[in-house]
Amino acid sequence: MTEKIKGWTKSRPFQIFLVVLILAFAGVMSWCSLMFARQEITIEADGKTIAHKTLKVTVDEALKEAGVELNGGDKVTPALTERVVGGMNVVVERAFPVQVTADDSVQTIYTTRVPVKDVLTLASFSLGDDDKVSPSLDSIVNPGCEIKVIRVKQETVKEQFPIPESSEKKADSSLTKGQERVLEKGSPGEGERTIEVVYEDGKEVSRETVEEQVLQPPVNKVIAYGTKSPVTTHAAPTKVASRGGSSNLSYSRVLSARSTAYSSGTHTATGARVGPGSIAVDPSVIPLGTRLYVDGYGHGVANDVGGAIKGNAVDVYFSSDAECRRWGVRTVNVYILN
Repeated sequence: MTEKIKGWTKSRPFQIFLVVLILAFAGVMSWCSLMFARQEITIEADGKTIAHKTLKVTVDEALKEAGVELNGGDKVTPALTERVVGGMNVVVERAFPVQVTADDSVQTIYTTRVPVKDVLTLASFSLGDDDKVSPSLDSIVNPGCEIKVIRVKQETVKEQFPIPESSEKKADSSLTKGQERVLEKGSPGEGERTIEVVYEDGKEVSRETVEEQVLQPPVNKVIAYGTKSPVTTHAAPTKVASRGGSSNLSYSRVLSARSTAYSSGTHTATGARVGPGSIAVDPSVIPLGTRLYVDGYGHGVANDVGGAIKGNAVDVYFSSDAECRRWGVRTVNVYILN
């Protein structure tokens, strides 16, 4: 079946093809119109807002066409690779310098307002589990911000320490009250402690003991002390070895003491002039001012002290070094006179 149109004779299939061809051409022309039509966009940069018409395809190309130069670290929204769309708003956020101090060096990073952790990533800084960062990792940086990284290191060390011995006392009925005798010498022990030491940027800031253990227990010193009651009234020895004369004086107690001799000094600890009969004592054992009788020396007064006179010990005075040498070091009975 055929039709005549102004001298043309066409079949129905040909008519359909012609319609399709016309529609396709119209679509292509419409696409070309869209592709080559100028798009108007808004650019915000450096505190200014620019209305810009462009035929460029990407945001990057449109910014270059508008004369907006980008620096390292600048942030553009939408991204530079996005296609330009009419009515689009392009925002350029300028980067600013931020100082990062770490590992004894200072690095300047250009960035926008991002969290501290992102700046450290830009600076290629890796953090240890205990490292400190100021400001905190989630803080947003601003112009003039300074970021400080403190390297924190923990170390476990061990050290030995002495354990002092204790004194153990035992009663001894064969000794008079006030007398003592060492039965067993003590010795210190040894312990070990585990310490956690914290360093910040290589400097020690703290140490804490987390464990202690005994490696060698101490041996206690055993001292026998007298329990026998002294004779309240008794005649002291009548013979005086260092000086002539004799007398019968009563005493309250007697001590077995280590005795040395000295011949120097002008005044005693009590302020009296030093001389024969001056005896240095340990005031915690024999109070100053106590009248004494020392076997082999004679009568004296506890009126002086000495750095080496500790416990059951006395230092008797002689007028010459020769007498001191003859006296030497000896154990004597010291009578506390009434």
